[in-house]
Amino acid sequence: MIKGRGLSPGKATSEVVVCDQLISPLGEISRDGFITSGPCENTNIIGKILAFKGGRGSTVGSYTFLELKSKNIAPAGLINEAAEQMVVTGAIISEIPMVDRIPLDIFARGDRISIDGTSGEVTISDVKERKVATVYLTHKGKLLLLKRSDTATSFAGQYSGISGYIEEGETPERTGRREMMEECGIRDASLKKIGNVVYVRSNGTLYEIVPMLMETESNSVKLNEENSSYTWISEEQLGSHETVPKFKETFEQLKFRKK
Repeated sequence: MIKGRGLSPGKATSEVVVCDQLISPLGEISRDGFITSGPCENTNIIGKILAFKGGRGSTVGSYTFLELKSKNIAPAGLINEAAEQMVVTGAIISEIPMVDRIPLDIFARGDRISIDGTSGEVTISDVKERKVATVYLTHKGKLLLLKRSDTATSFAGQYSGISGYIEEGETPERTGRREMMEECGIRDASLKKIGNVVYVRSNGTLYEIVPMLMETESNSVKLNEENSSYTWISEEQLGSHETVPKFKETFEQLKFRKK
């Protein structure tokens, strides 16, 4: 379950149609329930949950959804990354459940999902969720990268921070410190910041990642079997390594986030 922001009340369950684009309902959604432009051109949205970046265009576009609803060919629900008032108004007057602040890349083709336009909750059927803590560990301005073992069950051979599953009853910080000791033999790190939750989808698993920035006085690393090698890099070198999804942008958000 992912928690977004509820914008138009109601519940819906259906197949999700993901359109990685801004949509102007007036002109880019036809009167017979199809997307008419962009990467989703000719896609049928009737009875589906339509997930797209957000709206654009004239305020009259609100009535596009109302017309579709009157013909019983409206989408069952709407999801935006960032909602625009015209789309929200269209959802409300058409009684279509709507949620925003949901990243589109958590969905895969064919997913069946449920949304609650009051609570903002979104659930993906047949996908398991794993809660993860990831430590971005620095030492004198350098960032520690661990290369995941080629036999790792996820993201094998890619570089990452210090990560582990959050066990029941654990805080993310406690998980991070436990994994730091097990994977690197480091105990002395100080916590600097905890970031916003980041979602990463890999096949049938959705990882809910709590990132945190820590700093250590030691650059001595003792690896266990989970990782094959390590390196301390400058920020400028980060782009030259194949990292796990959203690693670089999450680090950049952590640096500029207030405590």
